[in-house]
Amino acid sequence: MRRAGSVVAVATALTLGSAGQGWASSTSSGDITASWGDRARIEVTWNDRNSLRGITLAVADQTCDERSFYVTLTIQTGAGGILSLGDKHNTGGCGTVAEHRGVRTTDASGIRRLSMTLCRRAAGMPDHCETRYITANPYAGL
Repeated sequence: MRRAGSVVAVATALTLGSAGQGWASSTSSGDITASWGDRARIEVTWNDRNSLRGITLAVADQTCDERSFYVTLTIQTGAGGILSLGDKHNTGGCGTVAEHRGVRTTDASGIRRLSMTLCRRAAGMPDHCETRYITANPYAGL
C-alpha cells in the first residue's frame, strides 16, 4: 500500500512539473454582462509565461439600443507595459453575436494578465466603457 502511494505521488509531481514547462496549456473563461445589458463571452488559452495561444470571443448585442458595442482586449507585459490586442466589434445590431477566434499574442518579457473592457458608442458622446474581466497568466510566476 505504501509503494502504491509513492507511485501516485511521483506521477502527480511529474504531471505538475511538465505543465510549468509549457508542455500543457491552461484555459480560463468568463461570461460578462455590461451594466447596460450587452454581453461578451471569452475563453483564453495560455501557453506559457510569454504567450497566449488563442482567445475566442463572442460579442452579443442584447440591448437593441442601436449603439455599437465592442470589446477591447489588453495585456500587461512582464516589463509592466500595457499592450492593446485591438477592438472586437459587433455591428450586426439587435440580437446578433459576433464571434472572433484565434486572437493570440506573445511578449518576450512575459504576459502577466489579460483584461477585457466592454464599450458602447453613441453619436456625439464619449464611449461608455467598463472593465469587466481580468485574468492572470497562470504561468507568469514560472
